[in-house]
Amino acid sequence: MKKVINVDELKVGMYVTRVTKSNGSAIMTSKGVIKGANSIARLKSLKVKEVEIDVSRSECLGEEKPEETANPNSSLETTSSVAASPLKQELKSAKAMYEKAREVQRKAQAKIKAEGMFDTKEFELIAEEFFDSITRNQDALLCMTKLQDKDSYLLEHSINVGILLAIFAKQLGLNKKIGLRLTLAGLLHDIGKIKVPDDILFKNGKLTDEEFDEIKKHPQYGAEILTKLGVDSLAIQVALQHHERLAGNGYPFGLIAHLINKYVRMSCIVDVFDAMTAERVYKPAMTAFQVFKIMKKNGSEQYDMTLLNQFIRAIGLFSIGSVVQMESEKLAVVTATNHDEPLKPMVTLFYNAKHKRHIEIETINLSSKRARDRIEKVVNAADFGIDSNDIIKRLILNQ
Repeated sequence: MKKVINVDELKVGMYVTRVTKSNGSAIMTSKGVIKGANSIARLKSLKVKEVEIDVSRSECLGEEKPEETANPNSSLETTSSVAASPLKQELKSAKAMYEKAREVQRKAQAKIKAEGMFDTKEFELIAEEFFDSITRNQDALLCMTKLQDKDSYLLEHSINVGILLAIFAKQLGLNKKIGLRLTLAGLLHDIGKIKVPDDILFKNGKLTDEEFDEIKKHPQYGAEILTKLGVDSLAIQVALQHHERLAGNGYPFGLIAHLINKYVRMSCIVDVFDAMTAERVYKPAMTAFQVFKIMKKNGSEQYDMTLLNQFIRAIGLFSIGSVVQMESEKLAVVTATNHDEPLKPMVTLFYNAKHKRHIEIETINLSSKRARDRIEKVVNAADFGIDSNDIIKRLILNQ
Protein backbone atom coordinates (compact mmCIF):
# COMPACT_ATOMS: atom_id res chain seq x y z
CA MET A 1 0.00 0.00 0.00
CA LYS A 2 1.30 3.45 -0.94
CA LYS A 3 0.52 6.76 0.70
CA VAL A 4 1.77 10.33 0.61
CA ILE A 5 3.19 11.85 3.80
CA ASN A 6 4.78 15.13 4.84
CA VAL A 7 8.58 14.93 4.94
CA ASP A 8 8.40 15.79 8.67
CA GLU A 9 6.61 12.45 9.20
CA LEU A 10 9.35 10.52 7.43
CA LYS A 11 11.13 7.98 9.63
CA VAL A 12 14.10 5.66 9.36
CA GLY A 13 13.00 2.38 7.78
CA MET A 14 10.28 3.83 5.55
CA TYR A 15 10.46 2.83 1.88
CA VAL A 16 10.30 5.97 -0.32
CA THR A 17 9.03 5.51 -3.89
CA ARG A 18 9.10 9.11 -5.11
CA VAL A 19 9.01 12.81 -4.25
CA THR A 20 5.49 14.18 -4.71
CA LYS A 21 5.98 17.80 -3.71
CA SER A 22 9.05 20.00 -3.59
CA ASN A 23 9.89 23.69 -3.62
CA GLY A 24 13.30 22.90 -5.05
CA SER A 25 14.12 22.31 -8.71
CA ALA A 26 17.28 20.21 -8.48
CA ILE A 27 16.22 16.91 -6.94
CA MET A 28 17.20 13.39 -7.85
CA THR A 29 15.47 10.77 -5.75
CA SER A 30 15.43 7.02 -6.23
CA LYS A 31 13.44 4.26 -4.61
CA GLY A 32 14.71 2.73 -1.40
CA VAL A 33 14.61 2.41 2.37
CA ILE A 34 15.59 5.46 4.42
CA LYS A 35 18.73 4.20 6.18
CA GLY A 36 19.36 7.04 8.59
CA ALA A 37 18.57 10.57 9.74
CA ASN A 38 21.09 11.99 7.27
CA SER A 39 18.92 10.90 4.35
CA ILE A 40 15.90 12.70 5.82
CA ALA A 41 18.00 15.80 6.49
CA ARG A 42 19.20 15.85 2.86
CA LEU A 43 15.65 15.69 1.58
CA LYS A 44 14.64 18.60 3.82
CA SER A 45 17.67 20.65 2.78
CA LEU A 46 16.58 20.24 -0.84
CA LYS A 47 13.12 21.64 0.00
CA VAL A 48 11.24 18.36 -0.40
CA LYS A 49 7.82 18.76 1.20
CA GLU A 50 6.02 15.46 0.56
CA VAL A 51 7.02 11.94 -0.45
CA GLU A 52 5.17 8.79 -1.37
CA ILE A 53 6.02 5.72 0.71
CA ASP A 54 5.24 2.05 0.24
CA VAL A 55 3.94 0.91 3.62
CA SER A 56 4.20 -2.77 2.70
CA ARG A 57 7.93 -2.43 2.02
CA SER A 58 8.76 -0.17 4.95
CA GLU A 59 10.71 -1.65 7.83
CA CYS A 60 9.32 0.66 10.57
CA LEU A 61 12.48 0.28 12.57
CA GLY A 62 11.76 2.60 15.44
CA GLU A 63 15.46 3.30 15.87
CA GLU A 64 18.09 4.65 13.59
CA LYS A 65 20.32 2.41 11.53
CA PRO A 66 23.78 3.61 10.57
CA GLU A 67 24.10 4.70 6.94
CA GLU A 68 25.12 1.62 5.01
CA THR A 69 27.44 1.25 2.03
CA ALA A 70 25.68 -0.62 -0.74
CA ASN A 71 27.19 -3.85 -1.99
CA PRO A 72 28.83 -3.10 -5.36
CA ASN A 73 27.67 -6.48 -6.66
CA SER A 74 24.04 -5.76 -5.77
CA SER A 75 21.40 -4.25 -8.04
CA LEU A 76 19.61 -2.78 -5.01
CA GLU A 77 18.37 0.75 -5.62
CA THR A 78 19.17 3.24 -2.88
CA THR A 79 17.66 6.60 -2.00
CA SER A 80 19.90 9.59 -2.58
CA SER A 81 19.37 13.25 -3.34
CA VAL A 82 21.80 15.88 -4.47
CA ALA A 83 21.63 19.57 -5.23
CA ALA A 84 22.61 20.39 -8.79
CA SER A 85 25.27 22.93 -9.59
CA PRO A 86 24.49 25.68 -12.12
CA LEU A 87 24.92 24.54 -15.71
CA LYS A 88 27.33 27.33 -16.62
CA GLN A 89 29.59 26.39 -13.71
CA GLU A 90 29.45 22.66 -14.45
CA LEU A 91 30.14 23.16 -18.17
CA LYS A 92 33.59 24.59 -17.41
CA SER A 93 34.70 21.47 -15.57
CA ALA A 94 32.88 19.18 -18.04
CA LYS A 95 34.88 20.56 -20.98
CA ALA A 96 38.14 19.97 -19.11
CA MET A 97 37.07 16.46 -18.04
CA TYR A 98 36.09 15.48 -21.57
CA GLU A 99 39.37 16.66 -23.06
CA LYS A 100 41.30 14.85 -20.31
CA ALA A 101 39.39 11.65 -21.13
CA ARG A 102 40.27 12.02 -24.82
CA GLU A 103 43.95 12.30 -23.95
CA VAL A 104 43.83 9.27 -21.63
CA GLN A 105 42.13 7.26 -24.40
CA ARG A 106 44.82 8.28 -26.89
CA LYS A 107 47.61 7.24 -24.53
CA ALA A 108 45.92 3.93 -23.69
CA GLN A 109 45.51 3.04 -27.35
CA ALA A 110 49.15 3.85 -28.04
CA LYS A 111 50.28 1.73 -25.05
CA ILE A 112 48.20 -1.24 -26.16
CA LYS A 113 49.66 -1.09 -29.67
CA ALA A 114 53.20 -0.80 -28.33
CA GLU A 115 53.08 -3.00 -25.24
CA GLY A 116 49.70 -4.73 -25.15
CA MET A 117 49.00 -3.16 -21.73
CA PHE A 118 47.94 0.16 -20.21
CA ASP A 119 47.29 1.69 -16.79
CA THR A 120 43.60 1.59 -15.88
CA LYS A 121 43.90 3.86 -12.83
CA GLU A 122 43.43 7.00 -14.93
CA PHE A 123 40.20 5.56 -16.31
CA GLU A 124 38.97 4.89 -12.79
CA LEU A 125 39.64 8.52 -11.86
CA ILE A 126 37.82 9.74 -14.98
CA ALA A 127 34.85 7.49 -14.17
CA GLU A 128 34.59 9.05 -10.71
CA GLU A 129 34.88 12.61 -12.05
CA PHE A 130 32.21 11.88 -14.67
CA PHE A 131 29.81 10.29 -12.21
CA ASP A 132 30.18 13.13 -9.70
CA SER A 133 29.64 15.74 -12.42
CA ILE A 134 26.50 13.96 -13.64
CA THR A 135 25.23 13.79 -10.08
CA ARG A 136 25.65 17.56 -9.80
CA ASN A 137 24.21 18.42 -13.23
CA GLN A 138 23.98 15.82 -15.98
CA ASP A 139 23.36 18.40 -18.72
CA ALA A 140 26.99 19.53 -18.80
CA LEU A 141 28.58 16.24 -19.83
CA LEU A 142 25.51 15.26 -21.85
CA CYS A 143 26.09 18.42 -23.89
CA MET A 144 29.69 17.32 -24.54
CA THR A 145 28.44 14.05 -26.07
CA LYS A 146 26.49 16.10 -28.64
CA LEU A 147 29.64 17.48 -30.26
CA GLN A 148 30.30 15.54 -33.46
CA ASP A 149 33.73 14.76 -34.92
CA LYS A 150 33.47 12.02 -37.54
CA ASP A 151 37.25 11.56 -37.56
CA SER A 152 37.40 11.01 -33.78
CA TYR A 153 34.42 8.69 -33.43
CA LEU A 154 36.36 5.67 -32.18
CA LEU A 155 38.09 7.81 -29.58
CA GLU A 156 34.96 9.59 -28.36
CA HIS A 157 32.43 6.76 -28.60
CA SER A 158 33.67 5.01 -25.46
CA ILE A 159 33.82 8.32 -23.58
CA ASN A 160 30.21 9.01 -24.55
CA VAL A 161 29.08 5.52 -23.57
CA GLY A 162 30.69 6.00 -20.16
CA ILE A 163 28.86 9.31 -19.70
CA LEU A 164 25.53 7.92 -20.89
CA LEU A 165 25.80 4.86 -18.64
CA ALA A 166 26.41 7.16 -15.67
CA ILE A 167 23.27 9.14 -16.58
CA PHE A 168 21.37 5.86 -17.01
CA ALA A 169 22.54 4.64 -13.59
CA LYS A 170 21.40 7.92 -12.06
CA GLN A 171 17.96 7.56 -13.66
CA LEU A 172 17.59 4.05 -12.24
CA GLY A 173 18.74 5.20 -8.80
CA LEU A 174 21.59 2.71 -8.65
CA ASN A 175 24.06 3.14 -5.83
CA LYS A 176 27.28 5.02 -6.48
CA LYS A 177 29.53 1.97 -6.55
CA ILE A 178 27.45 0.37 -9.28
CA GLY A 179 27.30 3.72 -11.07
CA LEU A 180 31.10 4.03 -11.01
CA ARG A 181 31.54 0.45 -12.24
CA LEU A 182 29.14 1.08 -15.12
CA THR A 183 30.85 4.34 -16.04
CA LEU A 184 34.23 2.59 -16.09
CA ALA A 185 32.75 -0.26 -18.14
CA GLY A 186 31.51 2.25 -20.72
CA LEU A 187 34.89 3.93 -20.97
CA LEU A 188 36.59 0.57 -21.62
CA HIS A 189 33.89 -1.36 -23.49
CA ASP A 190 35.41 -0.98 -26.99
CA ILE A 191 39.08 -1.27 -26.03
CA GLY A 192 39.32 -4.49 -28.06
CA LYS A 193 38.92 -2.57 -31.34
CA ILE A 194 42.55 -1.55 -31.00
CA LYS A 195 43.43 -5.11 -32.13
CA VAL A 196 41.29 -4.93 -35.25
CA PRO A 197 43.37 -3.97 -38.34
CA ASP A 198 43.06 -0.28 -39.20
CA ASP A 199 42.15 -0.96 -42.82
CA ILE A 200 39.02 -2.74 -41.56
CA LEU A 201 38.30 -0.45 -38.63
CA PHE A 202 38.45 2.73 -40.72
CA LYS A 203 37.04 1.39 -43.98
CA ASN A 204 34.57 3.83 -45.56
CA GLY A 205 32.71 1.32 -47.68
CA LYS A 206 30.74 -1.80 -46.89
CA LEU A 207 32.63 -4.53 -45.05
CA THR A 208 33.08 -7.94 -46.60
CA ASP A 209 31.83 -10.95 -44.64
CA GLU A 210 35.42 -11.75 -43.68
CA GLU A 211 36.03 -8.20 -42.50
CA PHE A 212 32.83 -8.15 -40.48
CA ASP A 213 33.84 -11.45 -38.88
CA GLU A 214 37.06 -9.76 -37.77
CA ILE A 215 35.13 -6.76 -36.37
CA LYS A 216 32.97 -9.19 -34.38
CA LYS A 217 36.07 -10.40 -32.55
CA HIS A 218 36.63 -7.07 -30.78
CA PRO A 219 34.50 -7.97 -27.72
CA GLN A 220 36.69 -11.00 -27.07
CA TYR A 221 39.85 -9.01 -27.72
CA GLY A 222 38.67 -6.42 -25.20
CA ALA A 223 37.77 -8.98 -22.57
CA GLU A 224 41.18 -10.61 -22.95
CA ILE A 225 42.99 -7.28 -22.50
CA LEU A 226 40.93 -6.29 -19.47
CA THR A 227 41.26 -9.73 -17.88
CA LYS A 228 45.04 -9.55 -18.11
CA LEU A 229 44.93 -6.15 -16.43
CA GLY A 230 42.75 -7.42 -13.58
CA VAL A 231 40.04 -4.87 -14.31
CA ASP A 232 36.66 -4.96 -12.54
CA SER A 233 34.59 -7.98 -13.59
CA LEU A 234 31.64 -5.86 -14.73
CA ALA A 235 33.85 -3.96 -17.20
CA ILE A 236 35.05 -7.29 -18.62
CA GLN A 237 31.50 -8.56 -18.95
CA VAL A 238 30.29 -5.39 -20.68
CA ALA A 239 33.26 -5.44 -23.07
CA LEU A 240 32.48 -9.07 -23.94
CA GLN A 241 28.68 -8.89 -24.20
CA HIS A 242 27.65 -5.39 -25.31
CA HIS A 243 26.76 -6.67 -28.80
CA GLU A 244 24.55 -9.50 -27.55
CA ARG A 245 20.79 -9.19 -28.17
CA LEU A 246 17.82 -10.61 -26.27
CA ALA A 247 16.62 -12.72 -29.20
CA GLY A 248 20.00 -14.45 -29.46
CA ASN A 249 21.05 -12.80 -32.73
CA GLY A 250 23.94 -10.81 -31.28
CA TYR A 251 27.64 -11.66 -31.02
CA PRO A 252 30.08 -13.13 -30.08
CA PHE A 253 28.06 -15.92 -28.40
CA GLY A 254 24.45 -15.39 -29.45
CA LEU A 255 23.30 -15.22 -25.83
CA ILE A 256 19.55 -15.16 -25.24
CA ALA A 257 17.61 -12.97 -22.82
CA HIS A 258 17.97 -14.87 -19.55
CA LEU A 259 21.76 -15.02 -20.00
CA ILE A 260 22.12 -11.23 -20.36
CA ASN A 261 22.07 -9.33 -17.07
CA LYS A 262 20.64 -5.89 -16.36
CA TYR A 263 23.92 -4.01 -16.64
CA VAL A 264 24.86 -5.56 -19.97
CA ARG A 265 21.34 -4.79 -21.25
CA MET A 266 21.92 -1.17 -20.27
CA SER A 267 25.24 -1.09 -22.13
CA CYS A 268 23.64 -2.59 -25.27
CA ILE A 269 21.10 0.25 -25.36
CA VAL A 270 23.63 2.99 -24.73
CA ASP A 271 26.19 1.63 -27.21
CA VAL A 272 23.63 1.54 -30.03
CA PHE A 273 22.20 4.94 -29.15
CA ASP A 274 25.57 6.70 -29.28
CA ALA A 275 26.62 4.88 -32.46
CA MET A 276 23.44 5.86 -34.29
CA THR A 277 23.46 9.50 -33.15
CA ALA A 278 27.12 9.91 -34.16
CA GLU A 279 28.29 11.33 -37.46
CA ARG A 280 30.59 8.96 -39.31
CA VAL A 281 32.58 9.35 -42.51
CA TYR A 282 30.07 7.06 -44.24
CA LYS A 283 26.81 8.24 -42.64
CA PRO A 284 25.22 11.39 -41.21
CA ALA A 285 24.20 11.64 -37.58
CA MET A 286 20.63 10.78 -36.63
CA THR A 287 18.66 12.73 -34.04
CA ALA A 288 17.98 11.13 -30.68
CA PHE A 289 14.28 11.15 -31.53
CA GLN A 290 14.90 9.16 -34.75
CA VAL A 291 17.09 6.65 -32.90
CA PHE A 292 14.59 6.14 -30.10
CA LYS A 293 11.86 5.53 -32.69
CA ILE A 294 13.96 2.86 -34.43
CA MET A 295 14.95 1.19 -31.18
CA LYS A 296 11.34 1.12 -29.97
CA LYS A 297 10.27 -0.42 -33.29
CA ASN A 298 12.79 -3.24 -32.87
CA GLY A 299 11.14 -3.88 -29.53
CA SER A 300 11.84 -6.65 -27.11
CA GLU A 301 13.60 -8.86 -29.67
CA GLN A 302 16.66 -6.65 -29.36
CA TYR A 303 16.45 -4.57 -26.18
CA ASP A 304 14.96 -4.63 -22.73
CA MET A 305 11.98 -2.32 -23.31
CA THR A 306 11.59 -1.39 -19.65
CA LEU A 307 15.21 -0.24 -19.55
CA LEU A 308 14.91 1.46 -22.94
CA ASN A 309 11.96 3.51 -21.69
CA GLN A 310 13.97 4.47 -18.60
CA PHE A 311 16.89 5.52 -20.79
CA ILE A 312 14.60 7.69 -22.92
CA ARG A 313 13.40 9.37 -19.72
CA ALA A 314 17.00 9.84 -18.58
CA ILE A 315 18.09 11.54 -21.81
CA GLY A 316 14.81 13.23 -22.67
CA LEU A 317 13.27 13.92 -26.05
CA PHE A 318 14.44 17.54 -25.89
CA SER A 319 17.84 17.16 -24.27
CA ILE A 320 20.44 19.91 -24.09
CA GLY A 321 22.11 20.54 -27.45
CA SER A 322 19.15 19.25 -29.47
CA VAL A 323 18.19 21.40 -32.45
CA VAL A 324 14.43 21.86 -32.74
CA GLN A 325 12.03 23.51 -35.13
CA MET A 326 9.42 25.72 -33.54
CA GLU A 327 5.82 26.28 -34.64
CA SER A 328 7.00 29.70 -35.84
CA GLU A 329 9.32 27.86 -38.29
CA LYS A 330 12.34 29.17 -36.44
CA LEU A 331 15.15 26.85 -35.41
CA ALA A 332 16.39 26.78 -31.84
CA VAL A 333 18.88 24.84 -29.75
CA VAL A 334 17.87 23.48 -26.35
CA THR A 335 20.10 25.37 -23.94
CA ALA A 336 18.71 23.99 -20.67
CA THR A 337 16.39 21.08 -19.93
CA ASN A 338 13.33 21.32 -17.73
CA HIS A 339 13.04 18.28 -15.47
CA ASP A 340 9.69 19.42 -14.08
CA GLU A 341 8.19 19.96 -17.55
CA PRO A 342 10.39 18.00 -20.00
CA LEU A 343 8.46 19.19 -23.07
CA LYS A 344 9.08 22.84 -22.18
CA PRO A 345 12.84 23.39 -21.99
CA MET A 346 14.82 26.61 -22.36
CA VAL A 347 15.60 27.22 -26.04
CA THR A 348 17.64 29.77 -27.95
CA LEU A 349 16.34 30.83 -31.36
CA PHE A 350 18.99 31.40 -34.04
CA TYR A 351 17.61 30.68 -37.55
CA ASN A 352 14.48 31.25 -39.64
CA ALA A 353 13.85 28.05 -41.61
CA LYS A 354 11.16 29.64 -43.77
CA HIS A 355 13.35 32.52 -44.95
CA LYS A 356 16.59 30.50 -44.71
CA ARG A 357 18.57 33.07 -42.76
CA HIS A 358 20.11 33.50 -39.35
CA ILE A 359 18.21 35.73 -36.96
CA GLU A 360 18.95 37.69 -33.83
CA ILE A 361 19.62 35.36 -30.91
CA GLU A 362 16.69 35.09 -28.51
CA THR A 363 16.35 32.79 -25.50
CA ILE A 364 12.89 31.63 -24.45
CA ASN A 365 11.77 29.69 -21.40
CA LEU A 366 8.96 27.57 -22.87
CA SER A 367 7.53 26.87 -19.43
CA SER A 368 6.77 30.56 -18.98
CA LYS A 369 3.15 31.63 -19.39
CA ARG A 370 4.43 34.43 -21.60
CA ALA A 371 6.02 32.00 -24.10
CA ARG A 372 4.30 32.38 -27.47
CA ASP A 373 6.06 29.59 -29.35
CA ARG A 374 6.26 25.82 -29.01
CA ILE A 375 8.48 23.00 -30.23
CA GLU A 376 7.13 21.28 -33.32
CA LYS A 377 9.86 18.65 -33.84
CA VAL A 378 13.51 17.73 -33.38
CA VAL A 379 15.55 18.29 -36.53
CA ASN A 380 19.02 17.62 -37.88
CA ALA A 381 20.89 20.92 -38.22
CA ALA A 382 22.82 19.55 -41.21
CA ASP A 383 19.58 19.37 -43.21
CA PHE A 384 19.56 23.18 -43.10
CA GLY A 385 23.26 23.50 -43.91
CA ILE A 386 24.01 24.37 -40.29
CA ASP A 387 26.95 23.04 -38.27
CA SER A 388 25.47 21.77 -35.00
CA ASN A 389 28.92 21.85 -33.35
CA ASP A 390 29.17 25.57 -34.03
CA ILE A 391 25.70 26.18 -32.59
CA ILE A 392 26.43 24.17 -29.42
CA LYS A 393 29.78 25.84 -28.86
CA ARG A 394 28.52 29.35 -29.57
CA LEU A 395 25.19 29.25 -27.77
CA ILE A 396 25.88 26.84 -24.91
CA LEU A 397 29.53 26.12 -24.19
CA ASN A 398 30.89 29.63 -24.73
CA GLN A 399 28.11 31.52 -22.97
